[in-house]
Amino acid sequence: MTTANEIADKIAAAVKAAAISGAETSIPAFGKFKLKETPERDARNPATGAMIKVR
Repeated sequence: MTTANEIADKIAAAVKAAAISGAETSIPAFGKFKLKETPERDARNPATGAMIKVR
């Protein structure tokens, strides 16, 4: 018998494999997953006000 944790692990592994290959994965009623490169930018930490770099 397969447990919920095993099913979740298999789904996560399939999404990860698709992302590594550059494919988009869709899970109905949950979301779409695809890796995306974004340029680094400056942002402000709202808690401290310090400027930080984020990707």
